[in-house]
Amino acid sequence: ACAIGHNACLHGITVRYYRLSRLLLMLTQAKADGSYHKQLKLLARLELLIIDDWGLEPLKPAHRSDLLEILDDRHGAAAKMVISQLPTEQ
Repeated sequence: ACAIGHNACLHGITVRYYRLSRLLLMLTQAKADGSYHKQLKLLARLELLIIDDWGLEPLKPAHRSDLLEILDDRHGAAAKMVISQLPTEQ
């Protein structure tokens, strides 16, 4: 995912990479300081959003809602890559 993101950057594509836990922490802080909608708009404008470490821990209801907002804003409009290193059995 990092190699794909790097290559996309080299081709002028706007890319952001987040570990899921840090993305959720950033959104929680954005809710507290009033910049939540601004952050959602920023994430929606990216041409490629990479979210790593998906599924390593259970999501709280608020976090599920945040992710739904992000993915819904991007549906059909921009690329997203969701990855994890979980064993295939899980």
